[in-house]
Formats: sequence, structure tokens, C-alpha cells
Amino acid sequence: MNTKVLAHRGFKSLYPENTLLAFRKALEIGAHGLELDIHFSKDGELMVFHDFELERMTGTKGYLYDFTCKELKKMPIHQDGHEEKIPLLEEVLILFSEFEKEKPLSEPRILNVEFKAGSLFYPDIEEKALHLCLKYLNKNQLIFSSFDHQALVKIKELNSEVLTGALTASALVDPWLYLNRIQADFYHPHYFTLGGEHLKHMLKHHLKINTYTLNDPQVARQLIQHQIHAIITDCPDKILEILHEEVL
Repeated sequence: MNTKVLAHRGFKSLYPENTLLAFRKALEIGAHGLELDIHFSKDGELMVFHDFELERMTGTKGYLYDFTCKELKKMPIHQDGHEEKIPLLEEVLILFSEFEKEKPLSEPRILNVEFKAGSLFYPDIEEKALHLCLKYLNKNQLIFSSFDHQALVKIKELNSEVLTGALTASALVDPWLYLNRIQADFYHPHYFTLGGEHLKHMLKHHLKINTYTLNDPQVARQLIQHQIHAIITDCPDKILEILHEEVL
């Protein structure tokens, strides 16, 4: 099994995060997939954005969910001479599916959709996201992840065949038991929590690990040698280069 490289919020190290430009650039260099974050706008549209608050990326004060899609689309995102807009999830899905048709890889690309919050905060966001994503991609191309593990349980209730990934910033004790309990398919730990005997035990129990947000080439090389499932990174170019070195 070869480790996959998923571009965290797109090609975040060089382009404005979670924008169509960042996603397109990551796909163009051969990333095996993308990771992105979703919220509801005030009028219930699925928007791709990381923070709950808008100010860091747009300069506008306030929360994303207090603005309509039309209002959000008027807010420019500036970074390193680029000006981009907040995309709809559907816009990313269209871009992604076009790459799959026009420039396929040896295996289908993966889209990791992270819920910043589940139904307790955004009513029915899991159902709407699932329906929209399956309009463009197959189930085996999708991973729904979240720190809100109730959202993952909800997704499985909606469709037991859809893949989920449990995000955690902590080193869980016997994570394979917990993942089995919530029926999650992937373990998404911070890379700081991987290593030593803990990692060996996880691999022994056949955990499929997609670690975040790994930009350190030395650590990445070690985890690639352990053949973890995927590395979620801001620097897909650097991690792909290491992966190619290991293959050669």
C-alpha cells in the first residue's frame, strides 16, 4: 500500500486556503486528494471555509453563518497577490469531478470533507452534504471527518457504506476499540500523537491512519515507511516528492 497525499485546505502553503485556486493547484501537481471544511451560510448553502469567524481570511468581522451565500461571495480573500472567493462545496465538487474525468490517476482521488460542526449546531448538514457529494462522486472517493464524532455517527445512520474519519488531537487509548464503537473507517490523529510503541500497536490492529497536518519531511518519511494510509499536508509538493523517492 502506498501512502496517499491529501492537500490540507488545498495547496495551503502557496495559495489562499480552501479556495478553488488552492484546490486546483493541488490537483495539478498530482495530490491524491483534497481536504476541506464546510459550514452552512445563513441561507443554508454549504460553504467551504475553515474558521467560524470571517475576519482572519476576509477582513470582515462576524461569523460565517450570519451571512447569506450572496453576501459571502462578495468578500475577497487576499493572499500573496492572489484574490479569491469563498467557494460553495458544489463548486469544489465540480472542479474535482472534472479532474477525475479529464486527468485520472491510477486510483480515484479522495475528497475529505470535514464538518466543522454537526447537526446540533448546523441542523441536517450531514444529510445535505452527503446528498450533494454523492451527486458528483462515488462513495469510495469520499471521507467525511470531524472532531464532532456525533456527526460521523449521523452519517453512518444515513448511509452505512459511506466512509468516515474520526479526528482527534489526543493520543487515544486503544483507538481501534473506539473506532469500532462509532463504526468509523479511518483514524485522523495529529501527527504529534504518532510514534513508538503506540504507532506499532495501531498498525498491528490494522488501523487506517490519515494524519494531519504534517509538513515536516523527516516525520513524513518515517510514516510513509510505515505505510500509513494518508498524510494530510499544507505542502503536498514536498510530501509527494518524498513519496516518489521512497517508491524509487
